[in-house]
Amino acid sequence: MTESIKGDLYPDIVTMGGLISAIEAAARKKGVDLSRVYSQYESGPGLYVTAEVDSSRGRISVSLDDRSRAFHLGIQENRFIWADGVTEDLEEVVAACSAWRDGTPVEEFAEEFPFMTPGRLARARETGDSTQAQWKWLRTSEIFTAERPLVEAFHADGRFHDLFPNLSHGTLRLSTNFGVQGAREIQVIPTSGGTYRVEDTAAKISGRLAASLEEALAAAAESLSGD
Repeated sequence: MTESIKGDLYPDIVTMGGLISAIEAAARKKGVDLSRVYSQYESGPGLYVTAEVDSSRGRISVSLDDRSRAFHLGIQENRFIWADGVTEDLEEVVAACSAWRDGTPVEEFAEEFPFMTPGRLARARETGDSTQAQWKWLRTSEIFTAERPLVEAFHADGRFHDLFPNLSHGTLRLSTNFGVQGAREIQVIPTSGGTYRVEDTAAKISGRLAASLEEALAAAAESLSGD
């Protein structure tokens, strides 16, 4: 199945029998331990053009570009993006994987591997400030001007500072676990006429309709106090 790899772009990868084998060989050459290198694919073309390496700060994913010689790297922990980037050099891929697994701090990692761009909240998460950084972004970014009154009201209230906020199609989602998929959320959904629906994803009953923003604040706080 190495025919799925473009030989003119990746003759070294073809010779090695695929991306996983090539990364393992490069790691041995550099004398670094990446532990297990694997693919999320068990068969088919993906098995030869993708590779994964685990770390204590998420999974490092590597894939081959099919238009030009380029290794795409992404470091993700659940849905949180630590960093991503592109390089033409397989040895840089291995070095970056090794450094990240060794616990290199985000700022130092970005300086050592300038082709890698840290995620918007990567530095804040490293220092334990990602929730407050996210609140600040939602309160100041021009992207969310229309939702600003809703965000400001919940931030100013003071009872929701420990919840990780996000906006999706106008809905304010307050997560109990940094926005991880499946985590409990308090969702505040603007509806017609200046009303709101407040949903608690952990509740067995349907959400409550709030006639005003003040009622929405009270309903959301009541959901939390019922823990």
